[in-house]
Amino acid sequence: MLKLRLFGFPLHIHATFLILGLFVLDAGFGGVGVVLWIAAAFLSVLIHELGHAFTARLLGGAVDRVTIHGIGGTTFWTAPWMNRSLGKRFLVAAAGSGLEVVVALGVFSLVRAGVFGEISALVVESPFTVYLGDSLFLEHWLSFFLGTFIWISVVWGLLNWLPIGGLDGSHMLAVLIEKVLPGRGRFHAAVIGLIVAAVAAWWFFDRGYRFAPIIFMLFAVQEFSAARVQG
Repeated sequence: MLKLRLFGFPLHIHATFLILGLFVLDAGFGGVGVVLWIAAAFLSVLIHELGHAFTARLLGGAVDRVTIHGIGGTTFWTAPWMNRSLGKRFLVAAAGSGLEVVVALGVFSLVRAGVFGEISALVVESPFTVYLGDSLFLEHWLSFFLGTFIWISVVWGLLNWLPIGGLDGSHMLAVLIEKVLPGRGRFHAAVIGLIVAAVAAWWFFDRGYRFAPIIFMLFAVQEFSAARVQG
């Protein structure tokens, strides 16, 4: 595990993060493509976690550490108001994807403006439509990296707002429910998360995705088990 500091935050990087390469091993990206895909995913996850960390610190909280690990990252933070200010907890939970998506859209705007060259502008048609195959054919690695970063950041950032256990959306929903049912927000959010995860897993599996359904269900079941014990 690599330990360092970034923007004043302790940053721990686990080697398990490399497991993300399994998502694209059969995509035909080649060695260089897989390395760049992992690098783009790492940058995206790091920005996401920094969104949580910066917001927690801005609101008077203390960030214990930011950890990047297999399939994502986690920001560990505390604040004297954690059990009193639901609004601040909601902001911290939402800020990860918020920063991730904003940065990605900023990079997308620069790409479309031609700042990174004509090929990059052609490859990245929209945040959801990226022609990585053209980048591979031309061996234009800059457009491959930029396109991968933009796509992962926007898609994963938005998916992270789904109310599935383990994702930021579940924490956000728990805060909202907590306003109505004090002390039961996490449990009810976990139950809803199981249902949403099952629907999302079916949707992705039906479209040929194999890892996403497993991850969604794994996260949701783990969160439900933890919430049930806590409740």
